[in-house]
Amino acid sequence: MTHRSRGFTRVATSVLLAVIAFIFAFPLFYLISTSLKTKADLFAPVPSLFPPAPTIDPYISVLFTRGFGGLLVNSVVVGLSATVLSICVAFAICYPITRLPASPRLRAFVLSWALSLRFLPPVAVVIPYFAIVRTIGLYNQLPALILVYTIFNLPLAIWMLRGFLDEIPLEIEEAALVDGASRWYAFRTILLPLSRTGILAVVIIVFAFDWAEFLFAFILTATPQAMTFPVGVQGLVTQFEIIWNDMAAGAVIAIVIPLSLMIIARRHVMTGLTFGVIREK
Repeated sequence: MTHRSRGFTRVATSVLLAVIAFIFAFPLFYLISTSLKTKADLFAPVPSLFPPAPTIDPYISVLFTRGFGGLLVNSVVVGLSATVLSICVAFAICYPITRLPASPRLRAFVLSWALSLRFLPPVAVVIPYFAIVRTIGLYNQLPALILVYTIFNLPLAIWMLRGFLDEIPLEIEEAALVDGASRWYAFRTILLPLSRTGILAVVIIVFAFDWAEFLFAFILTATPQAMTFPVGVQGLVTQFEIIWNDMAAGAVIAIVIPLSLMIIARRHVMTGLTFGVIREK
């Protein structure tokens, strides 16, 4: 390939990447712009990309006037609780099949069973979940969402953790056991510190899925006592109008928390998405 051809390839690649970046970034820009507009600006005869008089009134309306601050707290509580519970259960399942003598058939069965939990779309299981939740008296309560989110995102946690635990040599723990350490001590002082990168990746990704979940929260809750933030934002679509600026402000708030976590731990997240997730030894 000549120098001119390489230069043309670089330019074409840069242009293509710029176009793709614009396609993905423009909706986010327009969302933020809409969230800073007044109602008068929204219905101006000539639409504008930039807010003529930027205001944070939509954010104040969403968080305080409409009382969505409580829904935001519900989302944080449910997301964190379900994520921690998913990690604990995933560790309880992954540890025996990766660190203890286990037959390949048992290992394959457990991983296949976990993966099968994600085969059905949420809409196919939401009605049975609704019936179970009503029967056990947890309808319109946060524990119901925590349990359902844990069940639905457990396969993701299992497969990701399995990939990380497989990469930690067994000889490290075996050396500690030979020196007289108990298995619990070896797990707590050796395995957990070595797998903290994987745990962080799983936490970020599972929390993002919990945070964005809408269908289960919409069906299994009825009042602000247990509603999550996405359900509250959906409520801004009324019979008579769509409150665009408040909805955009709510969407921006909903994006900020998981996006911030993704940016802070982006290296760990990328590792978690590509490292040992689908590779089988």
